[in-house]
Order: sequence, then structure tokens, then C-alpha cells
Amino acid sequence: MEQNQQPQPPVYGQPQGPQPQYQPQYQPRPQARPTLGFGEANKIFWKKSLDFTGRARRSEYWWGYLSVFIISLIWSIAACAIVVYMLKDASIDLSDDNEIFRWFLPKYLLAFSPVMLLMVPVYAAQTRRLHDTGRSGWWIVVYLLCSLVYLAGSFYLLFNMFDIEDSFENMNWGFFLGLTLFYLVGVVLSIVIFVFTLLDSKPEENKYGPSPKYQ
Repeated sequence: MEQNQQPQPPVYGQPQGPQPQYQPQYQPRPQARPTLGFGEANKIFWKKSLDFTGRARRSEYWWGYLSVFIISLIWSIAACAIVVYMLKDASIDLSDDNEIFRWFLPKYLLAFSPVMLLMVPVYAAQTRRLHDTGRSGWWIVVYLLCSLVYLAGSFYLLFNMFDIEDSFENMNWGFFLGLTLFYLVGVVLSIVIFVFTLLDSKPEENKYGPSPKYQ
């Protein structure tokens, strides 16, 4: 007859019974996709040239911005060369710098104006870049308003100061100081937006959509 087995006393310091599986406190960070190259980034950049929704990676924005800069630089040089070539046949006094300026500037702006259409894809990508960091595109709207007011006021001064003798004495200083204020606000906003576009993508989905880098 077998003797009854006596229960073994518990060993203190060792957990008793089944142990729950360990759950990490934080979810692991998703793995990032490879950085976009120049060709792939520009393909997305131009395909979404009118898309102000969603999110954009840093590589998409900055490679696209570089392509727009190159196109704008080539176009501006060509426009300047064409207008200078037209100047030799212009019926103006070439010894009068003010008259040359008044003749040259409108024609150069007209020749350069098609390039301004390229800013639409830039601002669209910039808006998506801000969305990617969890920020609103209204930052760009406020910056553009300040810039447009400053540019309009600057052209007004340029085209009217030549008609005023002793222009600094007769200048509307309230108008000038207001213009300076818009300029300073625009500069500060441009720096802030520039810093925002340098920030890394947020890995989590936000109200603008899933992350294009950590999908």
C-alpha cells in the first residue's frame, strides 16, 4: 500500500501558478520606409500638384522644391535676357535710369509671371508637409497674405517715388511702417514654416491621414 504523498511546502520567492504573458507598456515604433529618391519624389510631387489634402514626406517636398527652383532659375535668366534684348529697340532715353527701370520692370514681370504658377505645387506640397507634422495649412495662408500686402505696397512705392522730389521727406511714414510690419511678420512666418518642414513625420495617423513614411 502506497503512502499518501504529502504536499510540498511553497518555495518562497518563486511565483506560484500560471504567469500572465508580459505585455510591453508602449507599442514598438513602426519601421520607416526608405527615403524617396529624386525621381520618385518628383513623380509624387507633380502628380499631387493641386492636392492640398493628405500628408507629404520630407523627401517628397524638398526634392520637388529643388526641381521647381531649378526651373524658376532657368526661366528667370531667359526672361531677363529676352527683355534686355528688347531694350535696344525701345524708344526710351537710355541715359535715364528711372525711365529704363519703369520700362524694364513691367515687361520682366510679365515674362516671368508663368513661373509663378509653379508655386501652386510648392504650396500644395508645403501644406501636406505641415499636415505630416500635425499642423494646419493656415500657417501658409497667413504668410501669403502678409507677403502679398508687402509686395503690393513695395511696387506702389517703387513706381511713385520717382515722381516725388525729396521722396523721403514727403513719404507717408505710416504707410511705410505698416509695410515694414507686414514684411517682418512674413519673415518670421517663413522661418517658422521652414523649421516645420524640416521636422520628421509623425508615425501615428492624424486627422490628415496615415503617415506616408510609417505606413
